[in-house]
Amino acid sequence: MKKLNTALSLTAAVVLTTQYVDASVNSVWEDVTTSLLSGEGHENHRGSSWCDFDNDGLLDLYSVHFGVFDPDGIYVGSANQLLRNTGDGVFEDATTEELEAYSGLSHHPAWADIDNDGLPDIFISQSSNSGTENSILLHQDSVGVFSDMTNGDPLQLDGLLPRGIAWQDINSDGLIDLLVAVSEGDSKQNRMMINEGNGIFTRDVLLFSQEFKESRSIGWCDYNNDGLSDVYIANGAEDHCDESRRTNQLFKNLGDGLWEDVALAAGVAEIGHARGQAWGDINNDGHMDLFVGNQKGSDTGGGHNHLFKNNGDGTFSDITISAGLYASFRTRCVSMADYDNDGYLDIYVVNFGSALPPNHLFRNNGDNTFTEVADGSHAVGGVFNGASASWADYDNDGWVDIYLVGGSIDAPGVGMNKLLRNANQNGNHWLEVELCGTVSNRSAIGSRVTVTHINDQGFVSQMRDVQSGTGYNSQNMMRAHFGLGSSDTVLNISIRWPSGIEQNVAGVSADQLIRVVEDENVFAFDCNRNCVDDSVDIADGTSEDVNNNGIPDECECIADLDGDGSVNVADLLTIIDNWGESSSHGDLDGDHFVGIQDLLLLIGLWGSC
Repeated sequence: MKKLNTALSLTAAVVLTTQYVDASVNSVWEDVTTSLLSGEGHENHRGSSWCDFDNDGLLDLYSVHFGVFDPDGIYVGSANQLLRNTGDGVFEDATTEELEAYSGLSHHPAWADIDNDGLPDIFISQSSNSGTENSILLHQDSVGVFSDMTNGDPLQLDGLLPRGIAWQDINSDGLIDLLVAVSEGDSKQNRMMINEGNGIFTRDVLLFSQEFKESRSIGWCDYNNDGLSDVYIANGAEDHCDESRRTNQLFKNLGDGLWEDVALAAGVAEIGHARGQAWGDINNDGHMDLFVGNQKGSDTGGGHNHLFKNNGDGTFSDITISAGLYASFRTRCVSMADYDNDGYLDIYVVNFGSALPPNHLFRNNGDNTFTEVADGSHAVGGVFNGASASWADYDNDGWVDIYLVGGSIDAPGVGMNKLLRNANQNGNHWLEVELCGTVSNRSAIGSRVTVTHINDQGFVSQMRDVQSGTGYNSQNMMRAHFGLGSSDTVLNISIRWPSGIEQNVAGVSADQLIRVVEDENVFAFDCNRNCVDDSVDIADGTSEDVNNNGIPDECECIADLDGDGSVNVADLLTIIDNWGESSSHGDLDGDHFVGIQDLLLLIGLWGSC
């Protein structure tokens, strides 16, 4: 296993009742839906995904629609939406005619760069009760221009009802593969599609030759820390009494294409009506824990979600009751993120039903217990009827925001989608790490990032996995986000890439987003964000440098921040005004931080463009 070290010095008891925490102290959320999202607000959406599709350093949003009844009472698909983050407080509708043409009865969208060309592509699981709405793979040919690469079977999934999807490089060849959960259909089996390159996918039947389970969501995670990604499958539907079809599965990766379902022995088989799932290390002990959402029960409750603590020996303990999470919900989506930047992953629960139950936010107390955040935070409570939720730091301020997907044809006008901005100002520090694979898949899906820092308790290590499909019909941002509490410096960032390369970055200041390229220095000059140093692009002819100043010609005017045709004092003042900030205005090198490298770029480009 190859290791790479990069040194940097930067200036810059049992709980049966629910407890509540004062939201005014711990959580402040702003509903920015109306002011930010252009053209958003359709009913009966199902899922969403975050990705910087145009490589401008700002996270964009894709939201899928499940359809409505037409005037004749026929249930038909509706257009999905691609919303581009402009960076000035607005998302503009970037849905092209091509994207609209491929909209159907959509469930789950998930981004990944299938051919490692630097432009993320997207797969959308689509279905109807007749299985006639085919799933689709859209390749991004150039920025914002997509074409259909489905090419029939196996990606089209004819006759199936696909639900959750997740990308992962299952055979470690540097190409991202696709796993699809199937809830109904002719062949009644989940599907693993292997990326052979050149837009060709083939079906691998070894992992899913088992009986039909009626699956809903998929989550990849190396739960036993052996360097191999394992997969958990949440199964179940309320209209089936056969428990064998509602038993969840944990497939342990044995290597060499071999798998073993160890869910029962591991203690995570949990018979129910599972929907969403989320992996995360809730107690920072170096082992990934699992939270599973359950929709069993009536509209007023009856089902229970499950929190499984990883014991570190291949088994899990159900600590739902002692953790304070044993409440009665009808849950679709569950997700984890450190919303208050205190260094512990919190839990968000999305509920649904004709009784219009509220969503719930649970704050991690750091001792394997959680406290529910009161309704006044505006992130929970009220009438919603949810479908899913996805996390992203859309404004690059270091605080994760949340996009809520809801609405139902059973309750028109209820649960319209919401974008909630995290306006927390508790003074905690943070760090975000964006990865770019070169030997591994370009999206770096399957990487594990561990940060080590010092706080009041001493040395602390936190870890995050880069995942492509999480929760239920959702994709969170693929940046690794860490709350650091009182720590203003990270001692070390350790990255385990899917290729097996281990890379370390030492001595990093808090409150910034850094970009790490696999097997390279963390702060290589990369103005066109193709994961290759600008000097290499010039040397191999990828970029031209007519005036021989070391800057690719396509980036020559990148420092003209006021658009007056020249790089001058006004642009220098903009750099100074934003110095030390995680601001897109003045961030010339694409590391999401305004600092010395941006100043050097500006000086090198001084004068007329």
